[in-house]
Formats: sequence, structure tokens, C-alpha cells
Amino acid sequence: MIRRARESDNLQIAAIWNREAIGTAATTDTEPRSPKAQRAWLAAHMGEYPALVAVDGDEVVAFGALAPYRPKPSYARTVEDSVYVKDGWRGKGLGGLLLDALVEGARQRGYRSMIARVTAENDASLRLHERHGFVRVGHEREVAFKLGRWLDVLTLQRVL
Repeated sequence: MIRRARESDNLQIAAIWNREAIGTAATTDTEPRSPKAQRAWLAAHMGEYPALVAVDGDEVVAFGALAPYRPKPSYARTVEDSVYVKDGWRGKGLGGLLLDALVEGARQRGYRSMIARVTAENDASLRLHERHGFVRVGHEREVAFKLGRWLDVLTLQRVL
């Protein structure tokens, strides 16, 4: 089931996030979220930029969110998405369900465009976004240093 994230999901969302931030190139972020930082993150995703979770019973097995693309007013109708699936739950279609729900939520809120910024080696996320109508519009070479190596970041876009 896909639903809005709630405060009781914070520990599980942070656990999924922290694994990716610390040990993979799925995100360029390198800092785990403390409980305080996780609460602040969720608070920022309660209005126009929702956070969603996929749950199996009481277990959060994936999450996704919309975020402002850029702070300038001219970008106010563009959002950036993120989707993370818990290890052991990948390949079951959860990322697609979350991404579809985020796209629909963005459309309902009147956003014009969605952006995804994905590390070039994150083939699963690239395939996910492309299957859901995103196209590659940019390639930033060696812009993030993580796990002892330089990472390229690809930008994908879907006009809503």
C-alpha cells in the first residue's frame, strides 16, 4: 500500500536513507540522518512537497518524496523527485508505484515539470525513471566525490 508518510515512519525511513547515504552511490549525500534531522525532513514534506511510503503491514519498505527544484521563484512549478527502496524489496515494482503516485501528486498540485538527478551508475533508478516517461536532459561529469571515487550525475525530466 502507498500512503502519505507520518511521524511514526521516521525511524524506518531514516534506516533506508542512511544505508544509501553511507554505503552506496544511490545518492550523492554522505551524511546519515539523525532522528532530529529525519523529523525536520518529514516536516518539510507535509505540504506541497509530500513524502510517500510503501508499506507491508507496519514495515516501511520504500519511500519517495517531492522537493523544490530550485529556490528561485521562476522554478516554483518544477519539482525534484526521489525514490528509495529498502534492500531486499527491490525489483518488486514498489519504486514504480511510488513514482507514479509522486507524478500524479505533482500533476494535481499544478506542477509543470519533474526533475530527477541520478548518479550515472544507478542503473535501476535510471531505468525506473525512463520507464515512467522521464528523458535524459543532462550529464554532469565527475561532480560528486563519494566512496573514494568521482561520480557523474544524470538529469532526467518529465514534463507533466
